[in-house]
Parts: sequence; structure tokens; C-alpha cells
Amino acid sequence: MEKVICTYCGKDAVSIEEHEIELSEPYGGSSTIKIKEKVCSHCGFTEDDGSNDLVIQKELSVLKRISMMKVLDELNAMGHTTASMERALGLPARTIARWKNEQSMSPSASAIALMRIIRTYPWVLAVADMQFDHVAARNILIQYAAKELVKIRSEHPEVEVTSNAQMSGNHFELFIKGSRKIIPEAVSGGNNVFEYFR
Repeated sequence: MEKVICTYCGKDAVSIEEHEIELSEPYGGSSTIKIKEKVCSHCGFTEDDGSNDLVIQKELSVLKRISMMKVLDELNAMGHTTASMERALGLPARTIARWKNEQSMSPSASAIALMRIIRTYPWVLAVADMQFDHVAARNILIQYAAKELVKIRSEHPEVEVTSNAQMSGNHFELFIKGSRKIIPEAVSGGNNVFEYFR
């Protein structure tokens, strides 16, 4: 076996150590893999072993495939068929099905990013279905923002949501503020009653 030389000090007092790292992908979960490091006992310098890149890329590829499958399953569960998504996005027929089902074909980074954006903001499909018309996009965005505010308010009754909107010159300003509801308490001191907020 060939001796490994430290790239920092040039000594041959290098050992290979294994340790685990965790990799994760959005919507794909996480996975733990073992990687190797070269550690010099003479100077303490540590560097990655050249074989780590292949191990990491292979596992990330698996996580990306899982991510794509979960994203598509969740979109289908929301009522979006693969055919309707393909039509809205202008993709050839069966493209999304191939991304999900074919083991020999990995979706491109841009395809994975697109589907993650759509999973995070499913209303983007409605915008795509309207041919990305900016007026329709604005209306859809405001409609979904309003739904989210109502949802937040019902999920967190302790939070008070206030908003204001105004036209200023050539632009529209929308202010949304969320804060914990403050319960006033009355404290008496002599003849005066003081209110303070906790």
C-alpha cells in the first residue's frame, strides 16, 4: 500500500479517519453517510479524501429523486394532475411522469427547483395557467395572501394582524403587521388608576 503524504507539511504520518455527516434536500428528507478524512499526526492538518465527492454526489442524487417524488405526490394530493401541470407549464406530455418514475433519468437541477417552487407556492400553477398575465398574477397573489392571513389568524388567535394599503405616486404600498395581543391590566395607586401593558 502506498504511503499517504501530508499536503501541508510533506510528512508521511497521515492516517485515514471515517466519520458521519448528514445530507439533506428540501422535501427529500435527510441521510447520513460516512466520509473519509486524511489526518496528519505530525502537523494536525486535515483534508477530505478524494473519494468523498463521489459518495456525496451519489447520496444527494438519491435524495433529489426522493424530493421530486414527494413534491409530485403532494401536488397530486392537492388536486393537481401531472397532465394539468404539464399543460400549465407548457411541458411536453409525460415529462413530469418521467421525472417521477424513470430510474434511469434524473430530472435537471432546474426541473427540481421549479417543482420545489411550485410545491412551496402552489398558486404559481394558477398563474402559469393564466399564461403569466401580470394582472391575473397580481390578483392570484393577493387572493392567496389573504387566505394565508386568515389561516394564520385562525391558527394563532393570540396574534393580532393589522394591515393598511395606500397608493403613493406610481406604486401601491401594503403594510401587514402581526403582533401578540396585549392584555391591559388595571393597577390602582391612591385615587388614580393606571393602565399598563404586560
